[in-house]
Amino acid sequence: MHASGSPAPRSDVPLIVAGWVAIIAPLVAIALKAPTGGWLLVGMVFSFPIWLLGYAAVIIAAVSMLRRLGALRAPGHRTRAIIWAWLTSVGVMVVGFTVVDGGDTSESVASTLGLVVGQTGSGSPVNDISNGVAALAAIAWLGGWLALVVEWMIAVARRRAEAPRVAPPVIGR
Repeated sequence: MHASGSPAPRSDVPLIVAGWVAIIAPLVAIALKAPTGGWLLVGMVFSFPIWLLGYAAVIIAAVSMLRRLGALRAPGHRTRAIIWAWLTSVGVMVVGFTVVDGGDTSESVASTLGLVVGQTGSGSPVNDISNGVAALAAIAWLGGWLALVVEWMIAVARRRAEAPRVAPPVIGR
């Protein structure tokens, strides 16, 4: 809904959905990863500031899709922003579901996919498949993230370039 209380125009719905999905997907990915948490998840905790900065960049870009006058609502950026938001969102959720993580024993090596299928442990063939899928999804996730952030930066820079220049007031005449 817009500030006036009227529903969003039909053409804005895909943009709004993509913006909300981009904000929520990393949280879903952590929830998908949590059942098989191991040393990788511990490493994420210790590198939390880096992850938080990346998430903040996604939120800033997504908000510019959600705001009525946001930079990514411009016709030249709208379609690409939707594509990049979905690419990074699906990528991060697939990584959360398929990345193999482990603890101190070979029996604890698993992904959430392996846990669902019932194939855990270091010798599981599901781990090999899961690792391959996670690698491809990580490329999509990081590529989509980078493209979304760059798209937002370009949209903001263009918007500032289009702003009229106003001369400062002359004092003392």
